[in-house]
Amino acid sequence: MATSTALQTMVQPQHAKPKQPSNNIIKRPPPPPPITPPQSQSHSLTTSGTITNNNNKRQKKLNNNNKVFSLPEPLRDVRVFEKRGQVGQGTYGSVFMGADLKTGNVVALKRINTEQEENGFPITAIREVKILKALNHKNVVSLKEIVTSKDSGEIPKNVFMVFEYLEYDLTGILETPEIKLTQHHIKSWSYQLLSGVHYMHTNKIIHRDLKASNLLVNRKGELKIADWGLARSWNTDMKKLTKKVITLWYRPPELLLGCDKYTDKIDMWSVGCIIAEMFRRSGFLRGRDETAQLDMIFKVCGHPPPEDLDYVHQKWPNWKNIVPENKQKFFPRIIQQELKMHLPISQASWMTPKAIDLIDKLMILNPDKRLDAYHALEADYFFENPFVKTDPSELNMNFAVTSVHEWEARKKHERIMAMRAQAAKQQQQQNNNTAGRRPP
Repeated sequence: MATSTALQTMVQPQHAKPKQPSNNIIKRPPPPPPITPPQSQSHSLTTSGTITNNNNKRQKKLNNNNKVFSLPEPLRDVRVFEKRGQVGQGTYGSVFMGADLKTGNVVALKRINTEQEENGFPITAIREVKILKALNHKNVVSLKEIVTSKDSGEIPKNVFMVFEYLEYDLTGILETPEIKLTQHHIKSWSYQLLSGVHYMHTNKIIHRDLKASNLLVNRKGELKIADWGLARSWNTDMKKLTKKVITLWYRPPELLLGCDKYTDKIDMWSVGCIIAEMFRRSGFLRGRDETAQLDMIFKVCGHPPPEDLDYVHQKWPNWKNIVPENKQKFFPRIIQQELKMHLPISQASWMTPKAIDLIDKLMILNPDKRLDAYHALEADYFFENPFVKTDPSELNMNFAVTSVHEWEARKKHERIMAMRAQAAKQQQQQNNNTAGRRPP
């Protein structure tokens, strides 16, 4: 699939001058420039009028003018893979673990159900394919190919996106008590997440749905950003963008208050929520609806300070509907104190002042003042003891559970709760029967 020129031409980051390290902190060199993405198929025109595709030698002669045009590669049938069980469920289909029948390579098969769409194919899937074909980074999930489900000569009923398979997602890890984490896991995965986001933003892509369940982890300790259905190319000249993006718990205040001219800083708020979630092993700000979510944000992060009110009035259309009647009702910012609360006992000491400082700066209300990915990678948190493991292979990945994803963890939890409810019901019946047999 062809990609836009903006996606094909990757912008090299302009690195800021490195800060001088303090005596007890080792500073890393500036982040490496993004890896050059794969280019779209190139073509050349011969003197005889032949259009040749340098990456595809399949050609078809048309007319008698010696003109030759390339044909697209046919999509393989999904039956070349053996399905080995479902690992996820999304809006437009299911995700399965599979294996190539010829090579044995394990993959993830994301089914896109085209029968539910009036136009035949979801726009989110088109965007996801387009963007993933343009990006190439160690912290971005790899799209291998597209396959279809159809009988011979028929229009495909289902389309499958074939991804590299990773054994875990972050939600599955955090919701599985048997999996014991260390400081090194949290620090390395935070760093890898920021590296992927830095690459993405440098190349003018915003993800718009960063959350723990969309971050995949393999047994090598590598973290990769997945589920790019809401992602899009972006630039500062865009006037109006979709507001209904990002899952509620990870959604920044500017979106909740109606801003439609936002920046890549919306992803940075989500990153702050995710890092806090890793420390707590549960969501940081968990509102039941948009109103409750906004209320929770202001109680923790405070109302906008006086110096930001002009910005808020200009950029947040719905602010006028919720602005407190007087300044005495403005909440103070207590996020640093809140980050120390509700931590697992074994992990409480991991939330150091420098970790708190990083999350605090990622969750500033005014996106213009919010930390970007490049500067977040330079945060002192990564270079205090213990020093961040930039090589994921150094992480201890000998978990008690060999594979778990959010969908599987939730299903397991539902089964446990159903068993407990059934046991409680049986116990109540036994108590009632015993009470009924007592002599008067």
